[in-house]
Amino acid sequence: MNGLSDVLRQGACLVGVGNPLRRDDGVGPWIVAALRGTAAVSALDLVDAQDVPENFVPAVARGAAPNVVFVDAVAAPGEPGTVVFGPLDELAEAESFSTHKMALALSGKYLAASGKRSFLLGIVPADLEFGEGLTPAVAGAAAAVRDAVLGALAPERLENRHER
Repeated sequence: MNGLSDVLRQGACLVGVGNPLRRDDGVGPWIVAALRGTAAVSALDLVDAQDVPENFVPAVARGAAPNVVFVDAVAAPGEPGTVVFGPLDELAEAESFSTHKMALALSGKYLAASGKRSFLLGIVPADLEFGEGLTPAVAGAAAAVRDAVLGALAPERLENRHER
């Protein structure tokens, strides 16, 4: 998750992507739900896009946040629960990419044309079959991502971002 803190502190919209009825595919919406209502995310826009991120892109493009971070399950090398983070266009060219590849690739191009920088924060799933709830490895990674976001947006860090 190297670089995530800087992206969030610059201002970001976090878009949770995935289908909660397909086990680990719901990790994006799980993270967005876990962040809602926390005091530390007052500087962060949250969108639960489920499995149709393209439906939310025009509104996100009109938003004030300069960065958009899509949170999704990714088909990447590594054990379930492995977290990847980077620019969306770079990850789109690599083997590791979202389980919603086409929708995110097009969304990233639309957002770039609107002056936004797009990123993918992905977690390798263990189970994408029909069912509810995250597997233990993915639940642990999702909690770590939630904590990293909250840590990056802690009030004392947000106050210091204007002093740089």
